[in-house]
Amino acid sequence: MSLAQFIQYSQLSFLNEFWNTLRPEAQLFYDRGNEIFIFRELNQIFVIYKHQLNKVVRIKIPYNGLIISMNIQQDCSYVAYQTSENQLYLFSTRANRQFFYTVQSEKNSQIIQFEWAKGSLGMYDILVIENHGIHLLKIDDQVRKVKFFQQKITWCWYEPKNEVLATCSNSNNGLISTYFFKEKKKDFKYRGPDFHLDDFEPKEGTSAFASLFKSKKSDVQQFVAPTDKKNKDLCQDELISDSIYRVYLIHIYGKSLLAYSNSYSGKLLFYQLQFEKINKQKYLLNFPSDITINMSVVDNLIVLSTFNEKISIVFDVKKQRSDSPLGPPQSILQQQEISTIKVKEVQKKQGVNQHQINKDTQSNDSIQKDSNKSLDDLQNDQDSNIQGLNQEKQQHEIDPKIIQEQLGTKQEIAQQQQYSDETEQQNLSKQAQNTQIQQNEEIQQFSNLYFTSDVQTLIQEIKQADDYFSTFLVKMKWSTLTQNNLSQQNEQSRIYEQSCNYQEDDLIINYKEKQIYQFTLHLKHLPNTFDDEPEAFCGLLRRNNCKNAVFEFLIQMALNNKPISVFSTIFKHIFEILLRSFQERNGVAHIEKLQNGYTVLHPLDIKIYFFQALSEDENMNKLFLIEILIEFIRQFQEMLKDYKIAITEIQNLLVKLLIKTHRYTHLHFLIQYQVLTDNVDFAKLLIDISSKESLASKNLQNKFQPYEPAFQLGIDMFFRLSKYEELLEYLLKFGKFHDAAFLLKKTPNIRMRLPPIQEGIRNSDCQREDLLAFLEDAYKKQKTYFSVAEVKTL
Repeated sequence: MSLAQFIQYSQLSFLNEFWNTLRPEAQLFYDRGNEIFIFRELNQIFVIYKHQLNKVVRIKIPYNGLIISMNIQQDCSYVAYQTSENQLYLFSTRANRQFFYTVQSEKNSQIIQFEWAKGSLGMYDILVIENHGIHLLKIDDQVRKVKFFQQKITWCWYEPKNEVLATCSNSNNGLISTYFFKEKKKDFKYRGPDFHLDDFEPKEGTSAFASLFKSKKSDVQQFVAPTDKKNKDLCQDELISDSIYRVYLIHIYGKSLLAYSNSYSGKLLFYQLQFEKINKQKYLLNFPSDITINMSVVDNLIVLSTFNEKISIVFDVKKQRSDSPLGPPQSILQQQEISTIKVKEVQKKQGVNQHQINKDTQSNDSIQKDSNKSLDDLQNDQDSNIQGLNQEKQQHEIDPKIIQEQLGTKQEIAQQQQYSDETEQQNLSKQAQNTQIQQNEEIQQFSNLYFTSDVQTLIQEIKQADDYFSTFLVKMKWSTLTQNNLSQQNEQSRIYEQSCNYQEDDLIINYKEKQIYQFTLHLKHLPNTFDDEPEAFCGLLRRNNCKNAVFEFLIQMALNNKPISVFSTIFKHIFEILLRSFQERNGVAHIEKLQNGYTVLHPLDIKIYFFQALSEDENMNKLFLIEILIEFIRQFQEMLKDYKIAITEIQNLLVKLLIKTHRYTHLHFLIQYQVLTDNVDFAKLLIDISSKESLASKNLQNKFQPYEPAFQLGIDMFFRLSKYEELLEYLLKFGKFHDAAFLLKKTPNIRMRLPPIQEGIRNSDCQREDLLAFLEDAYKKQKTYFSVAEVKTL
């Protein structure tokens, strides 16, 4: 299958236009953790959230000089920016106050990276990584250092979701040190275990200290791996490292994984970073050797791209064969951008114009009919005149010349009238045709308009504002759709240029062309990349916003009559995920997604978007749908019997299908072996289908055939549910007075009403005298809601 069918990339048009509107020397920073774009022009900072492109936050900082790195707190309360190798400024947007911090642990101290804290019990606000250690800073009235971890650091990698830091030094060849700042450890005990990368593990019987000296004399290459570009200015030319090693710290399926690649071997290894232990994962991805790869994580899929071959490979590490890519290596193409045309407005205008055209057409047809009618009337008048003249000729012997003159006059009038009508009709038709052409041109012109962000007005509004901290909403405007707005998919892909920075998520930033690209997935094509249906189903569930694609996939499976065993495996996966959601919800009513990335499918969604949709589909084999429903309910009862989860609507759908297809024996079997659970509506439905009279009372006689044993099934269900009032009502209504008397005797605090007795007396199972005696006795024992006088009326 072609890779372009399920993964493509597109331009973020608003960001690109905003970027190109700024000064040429403007800078761009990207915070991968908070997914924030930071544009900087002189002393102005423009903050745009990735998932909220309609809002721009403008911050003025008291600085115009060079900025090396920049980061901003998620709520925009603080801006941190590095101005020199060891100088860090912290600007408070709330207090309009600037702090600064100088790294001076050693003479040659250099800041490598800095990150804002999230989940550390408020023990610190920002961590600063420099080549001699890690500073934890707290901001109050001033910036103070609350903790310092001394360590030689040459490179570092940070995973912001779980706040995991990995560091390495050229003095410790291939030894990775870890820190876990989200663990909320007291006494600043964030330090995790150290581990060697695969190619630098010391041999057995050799200490790490001894292997260090040995490596200097051997052919083992010194470990060098470029750090990521996080917080760095993305508008600057990047020096391409010639190192064969690459390290990426990524967040995937809720875990922090350190990915290590060696371009000579063509292997990509993963290490799961945990505070207690570092686990070397089984994932081992292969890529063409002797090349340098760039890694992206797109909706928990790993995308490896190379500039040289201009190809990409996509992996899902939770696939059964994790080393098997999703499709062959090939170039990812650009998605054709469809402008945000207001389709409803276009359709509305087209509808109005079409209505006018139809109205004009009807008017023309009416004129044609009127014209034809006039011609017919004239012809009839002419015939009648001829007939009348002939009669007059016979009666009065009038001169034939006079008759001919009169007939000629009539014909001339008729011809003139016909010509006049034809001329008027042609003029109206031509006018209607011109109107239609004009309206079509208006429709075409309107269709070429689309909504786009009005960046020029936005920039002008920002420049007119004086506040140092302001929020602006992006205005929209109509633009004309041109050929430049559409990108053809067969053109050369533009994400394999040397000037592209892969942000290790779904973004690619080309600093030379000032273009920002984003990967997009088309989930309906994703199942084609898996080996079987259950694995394809799980692959879909691991994606974001996947419910529509999941249910479409299930519906197609059902319409294609896939084996029940396949559905059984899929339902088992659904219920296992649902069970795990109960363990993770922690007081939350519903969880939509598990920590491991799986989407939770709730029974109500399955009923509406799967079973209900299939029951309304004329192409669906209803008998096969019954089998699917039975397997779903059976699996549910087996795995979730200890949880109070109602699937009454799904069960009712099955019952109605069984009754509609006259599979009463099957229904009886499912009730007897408790595959179907008891409920009041189910019991009422069983009693309603037990006789022709009850079906007729519900206007169901044309839909269902009566099934007499269903009455006893419904009565037994009421008894099991302890619904004695309803049970008594139905016994009386169907004339089962002996059973009613037994129920009244055995069950306290229930009483009879008169209407069911009046309805059931004609089908009574006892004599009239015995019935009256029974009712009078029940009245005396206060078992009725009626009097003796009402009893005698029976």
